[in-house]
Amino acid sequence: MTLTRQLWILLTLTALLAFGGTFFISMLSARDYMANQLRLKNQDNAASLALTLSQLEKDSGTLELLVSAQFDSGHYRSIVIEDMSGRSLVIRENPALTFSGPSWLPELFPLEVAAGRAEIQDGWNRFGRLILQSDSSFAYLSLWDETQRLAFWFVLGLLLSGSLGTLLLKKIVSPLSDIVGQAEAIGERRFIKIGVPKTREFSRVVRAMNALSHRVQRLLMDETERLEELRRKSHYDPLTGLLQRQPFLNHLDSLLGHDDASASGSLIFGRVAELDKLNRSLGREIVDQLLIRIGDNLQALIAEKDGWSAGRLGGSDFALLVSGDDDVEVLANKLSEQFHLAGDEANLGIERLMPVGGTTFTAGEDLSVLLSRTDGALISAERGGGMTVEIADLKASILAISDLKSWEIALQAALQPDEVKLAHYPVLGRDGLLMHDECPVRIRINQQWQAAAIVMPWVARLGLLPQMDRLVVDKALLLLQETSTGVGIHLSAEAICDATFCSRLSQTLRQTHAALKGTLWIEIPEAAVFRHLDQFRLLCSALQPFNCRLGIEHVGNHLKRIGQLHDLGLDFIKIDASLIREIDQQPGNQALVRGLCTIAHTIGLQVIAEGVKTSSERDYLPQLGLDGMTGPAVRL
Repeated sequence: MTLTRQLWILLTLTALLAFGGTFFISMLSARDYMANQLRLKNQDNAASLALTLSQLEKDSGTLELLVSAQFDSGHYRSIVIEDMSGRSLVIRENPALTFSGPSWLPELFPLEVAAGRAEIQDGWNRFGRLILQSDSSFAYLSLWDETQRLAFWFVLGLLLSGSLGTLLLKKIVSPLSDIVGQAEAIGERRFIKIGVPKTREFSRVVRAMNALSHRVQRLLMDETERLEELRRKSHYDPLTGLLQRQPFLNHLDSLLGHDDASASGSLIFGRVAELDKLNRSLGREIVDQLLIRIGDNLQALIAEKDGWSAGRLGGSDFALLVSGDDDVEVLANKLSEQFHLAGDEANLGIERLMPVGGTTFTAGEDLSVLLSRTDGALISAERGGGMTVEIADLKASILAISDLKSWEIALQAALQPDEVKLAHYPVLGRDGLLMHDECPVRIRINQQWQAAAIVMPWVARLGLLPQMDRLVVDKALLLLQETSTGVGIHLSAEAICDATFCSRLSQTLRQTHAALKGTLWIEIPEAAVFRHLDQFRLLCSALQPFNCRLGIEHVGNHLKRIGQLHDLGLDFIKIDASLIREIDQQPGNQALVRGLCTIAHTIGLQVIAEGVKTSSERDYLPQLGLDGMTGPAVRL
């Protein structure tokens, strides 16, 4: 029951109690006053009429005439003249008037008025007695009118006091809605802060809840900074600041297993040839400065570019990894340019031998085959001498579609409800039970079903990602009507930035049966979330009423920013496969994953590992605190 309703009930009860007391007191007082007035009237009128009759002849006609004149001039119940023996000489009576008010009023407040009595003289002798009784019905009508006026003013007072009280209560408790909103947000794992109200009782509650939100936020920030520092120490080369060999290869291997546009791209190797010779001739410090400058240049090259990574694979070998459909020759020349600039800045004073070799890769390609092809291009460039750039033979398109126009025609025909379906991969909990099915999209092109990673770069290049995501949502909702398990789908960065898509998604979910909404799991890539954080916040707010499971996938490359998600109300995160690869043999990654689980569980998030490839990884993960896992090694 609301406070406003409670206020009205309290005021109504108070008004009824006050009205009841006032009513009884005023009615009793008015009744006694009227009874006294009627008694006096009866007596005065009886005495006046008896005096008049005493001065006149006492024949029956005179008596009848005077009594009738008196009776017709006032409201009397009866006027009776009787002789001294009690025999009635003149009688005038009116029937009792019907009281038009409620019957309970005369019963509750009976009006008993004594009749007026006076003796009629005939000279010095007593002639008879006059008995006069006024009609009391008019007194009851007066009492009823008084009751109605009293009730009217009490009702008016109740309405005025209730309205004013409601306005005042709303002003007093206006901060309460913010407090309730904050409490509900905390229950939804959104640790927000609100302004402190002036009301002392409310301000104490708000300060306590704000302190809780601040402590959680501070804890998240401290833990994420610690994890980021741990990741930097275990994953990055201390000299150049680039990814070390194993973390870089794990990241590349995880990309090859993705089911989106990041699963294809370009891989370029660069080498500072004859590094040992340079160390002997120039000194280790000068060569270290060269390596540091190469690292700085590569970090500047990949800065603010999602899907770009750089690593130091060995003492003299560097690598550039770019997801997407960028031109590999242009990328290789950029890497060669950064090597050239670093050599100029180091002022080596000798001929530089810094070959560069590159190739492209596609989704599902074997890592060892890709590395071998890239190494071959680098060796070929090294044989060329100087700053030679070599590109390995590009892998032919498996769909025999190469130009943009052909892709546009093919995709426009393929992005139709009958040409799109969802695959099924289980996500299991630590107890081995199914949490939900991860359902990446499959598209039929040239009568063959293709993984999203094959066509996604072209879908993104043609601006068709929101259209494809709409089809995915529709397919998922249809699938939920046929299965009792949850369905997990992936949405792109372009979709969450498309206002039309978000509006249509909300409308679609609003029309969906409530029981189905809780089984829809929606995942957004980590890079897209932090690149478009404001739009992602809007999406979280839009989906919050529909009880969908909203989470972030490929988590692991922006650990320092995880604390910014404390107020979004997310349900889960999926740890990137690069942190899961050979985790049973990687103490650094074990500490990172365990720390991520601690942070996520602090704000009520489930943690799921993605890309689990081996049984060793699968068996080791539960002891790190993960809630679920998915990947090639995870089967029902």
